Amino acid sequence: MDFLTRFVPGRVGIDPRPSQMSRIGLTFEIGYLTLFPIYLLSFCFLKPSYTFFCHFMRVEPFLLTFGKTEVQLKVDLSDIGVVIPAFNAEKTIGNIVKELLVYGFKKKSIIVVNDGSNDRTDEVVTKLGLSIVTHNKNMGKGAALKHGFCAARTRNLKNVFTLDADGQHKVSEIKDFLKLKGHYDLIIGLRNNVVNMPFLRRIVNRMTSLVISLLSKEYVPDVQCGFRYINLKIFNKVRLKTNNYQTESEIVIKAVRNRYRIGFVPISTVYSNEKSYINPFIDTIRFIKMAIGFLWR
Repeated sequence: MDFLTRFVPGRVGIDPRPSQMSRIGLTFEIGYLTLFPIYLLSFCFLKPSYTFFCHFMRVEPFLLTFGKTEVQLKVDLSDIGVVIPAFNAEKTIGNIVKELLVYGFKKKSIIVVNDGSNDRTDEVVTKLGLSIVTHNKNMGKGAALKHGFCAARTRNLKNVFTLDADGQHKVSEIKDFLKLKGHYDLIIGLRNNVVNMPFLRRIVNRMTSLVISLLSKEYVPDVQCGFRYINLKIFNKVRLKTNNYQTESEIVIKAVRNRYRIGFVPISTVYSNEKSYINPFIDTIRFIKMAIGFLWR
């Protein structure tokens, strides 16, 4: 009987996977010292010292529970969709869609937004019997997400998952989000294997997560993860203005400020050799511009 269940500080969910239970990690990652001034500021604005110990030192507290932790759920997926922003994803998008169909999602519930791809992304998706939302030119991940959310609403879906089109996320882990969907309005994947994440991306992710935590006054351990569960009702109050990679951060800040419930679920991540379309310089400038804008609101 497994009795250790792990959780992430803040408004978080239980991770019920026994394989993860025994790992109470304390991992110091080289490079985070450059962010030390930001961590010091966190003491002034965030909830207790979770920020320092759990973000900087990667300490993960635990709770004691009893009984079986694995729960087999039969969930009605009729009002749940999947939004996938895709740009030049012909090599990976087909397998993702097939896995979603096997999982139980209907074709009409899978919304692929082709963001101006110049490869066969459109063709691969339509051959699988899906209708696709297409941008004539590349408009950015945020714009693709927004159009995907609108399409989901027109199809009478109440909730959506978002997945990256590069195959980085495991469809099989959707069940871990579904176990918590009644408790949170927004559930974000928390990537475990950051050691395999490209070093620059790891540092940027830590930095942006800290900034968003400061702006929202709520601990957000992984703001950039694209694997999410979203109750579409949050967009009754949340109005998105950005169109690129910073949109995912904008969703978090505005959801917290509108008092929606946010949780996190540990996920595994597959890093391939597929090209990343993030521009470290331009997208960082866009993020800073967005963050500065929130300082005055």
